[in-house]
Amino acid sequence: MARKTGVSRKPSLAVREKGRQAVSLRMAGATIKQIADRLGYASESGAYKALMRELAETTQEMSESTEAVRQLELQRLDTMQFSVWNLVRSGDQQAINTALRIAERRASLLGLDAPKQIEARVRVDVLSWNEALKDFLEVYREHHKDSPEAPMVMARLDERAQERFAGV
Repeated sequence: MARKTGVSRKPSLAVREKGRQAVSLRMAGATIKQIADRLGYASESGAYKALMRELAETTQEMSESTEAVRQLELQRLDTMQFSVWNLVRSGDQQAINTALRIAERRASLLGLDAPKQIEARVRVDVLSWNEALKDFLEVYREHHKDSPEAPMVMARLDERAQERFAGV
C-alpha cells in the first residue's frame, strides 16, 4: 500500500471547517458527546481528536503569525537604526538617543531585559490591628469569663502587635 506524504495528511477545508465548528461548540459549553452527535462524528473519540487537532493547528498558526510580525518589526528597527548609525558614530546626541530608544524597543521585543521587579508594601494600621485583636479577645472573654489567663493574653498580644508593627 502506498504511504501517505505529508502534503496529503493536511486536513481539507471541510475537515478544518468541521474542526472550527467543534471548537465553537466546545467554547459554547457543549460536551464532546454533544459535539460528536451534532457534527456527525462516528464516536466521541473522533470528535475529541478533531477538536484537539483544530486547537493545535490554530495555536501553530497564531505562533507563526506572531513570529512573522516580530520579524517584520525587527527588520523595521534595523532599517531605522541603520539610517541614524553614521550620526551616532559621529557623536550626534539626538541620533544617540534615537538609537538607544531603538535598542530598547528591540530588547523589549526579543525579551532580552530582565523582568521588572515591583516592590509592594502593605501598611497596617497598628491601632486598627490592636482593636481587631481586642474585639477578638472580648469575644473570648464572653465565652471564658472566669478564665484567669484572658487579661494576660490580651496584654501579651498588645505587646506583640506594638513590637511587630512599630515602624510600619
